[in-house]
Amino acid sequence: MTKNNKNEVHHELHHNQLSGKTKKSMATRIISAIVLIVVVVPAIILGDWFYFGLMSFALLVACYEILGCAGKRTVFIYIVYSMFVALIAYWPMFKGIVINSAAFPRPDLYFNTIYLPILITVLGFFLLFWLTVVYKDFSVVDASFLITMALLIGLGFQCLFYLRYYPMNPESIPTGSVEPLQYNFNNTVIPSILILFVFLSAVMTDTGAYFFGVLFGKHKMNERISPNKTWEGFFGGIATSFVICSIVGLAFAFSGNPILYFFDKNHWYNILILTFLTPFFATLGDFVFSAIKRYWGIKDYGKLIPGHGGVLDRLDSIFFASIVASITVFIISNMTGSGFGNWAEILV
Repeated sequence: MTKNNKNEVHHELHHNQLSGKTKKSMATRIISAIVLIVVVVPAIILGDWFYFGLMSFALLVACYEILGCAGKRTVFIYIVYSMFVALIAYWPMFKGIVINSAAFPRPDLYFNTIYLPILITVLGFFLLFWLTVVYKDFSVVDASFLITMALLIGLGFQCLFYLRYYPMNPESIPTGSVEPLQYNFNNTVIPSILILFVFLSAVMTDTGAYFFGVLFGKHKMNERISPNKTWEGFFGGIATSFVICSIVGLAFAFSGNPILYFFDKNHWYNILILTFLTPFFATLGDFVFSAIKRYWGIKDYGKLIPGHGGVLDRLDSIFFASIVASITVFIISNMTGSGFGNWAEILV
């Protein structure tokens, strides 16, 4: 073998060999992902109560799973905790119903802003710490953990509602716009593009990280939190999400059907901002929920989805991606003068 040939062999990129167990796990994950797409995507596109019902079911399961981490799945605690999380998630709708006295509300009419209700947060804080007095095996650590997760899960679901319903709200259209309403309120497909776009970003981050990690992962990131995650998977996931979502977002923009009006071809940089931020926070969400599993000594939050675990195992990165995407949309819409509400609402 010549010297040049030796150098060529030395610089070849070798991927990891896949074991039979890994191939089987990968196949299970792919099949489950397909089933999830078949179930979730139609509900997202149909919107209205279909999407609201699916997310509400996921919320109840998420509460059950998070209580299981701390071993607090009593009926009373589950009911109280689910109500606490639901009030945070549905607060824009509850507030709108009370103000407008609507007898038969539609969810898309009220999720036009995002905020964390101080009153509900304080009441939940007092209630969960009161349980440390009532239940001898309910510790301060349990209360602190469950309060933190209630805020995160509740806000995560509120943002998932916001991203789906905001494009159908009149406030999503710029004041005095001379362009025809490309967001047809009777069309359920176009308003669903925003939430599907954020889902795509989180899924591509997770998928890219998984495959890059399995095939090329050699340098561990933090074995204490997640022994299988590598730097190759981290950068591979972010790059995969950024490239694919940028192409998709720009394709919508330049075809005249932008995700939202401020993601059109004249504001192409907003698309890049969103596609850059979401994979980083999606990865952070994955790490946070992995750290929680390590702390409580569990492998998965549940067994509802074969190959993926429970609802929280699938929504971990999506929660963080949806929160940062919602804040980004909220800020940009208010900067352009078309957003509903004021800057203080994002804080209170």
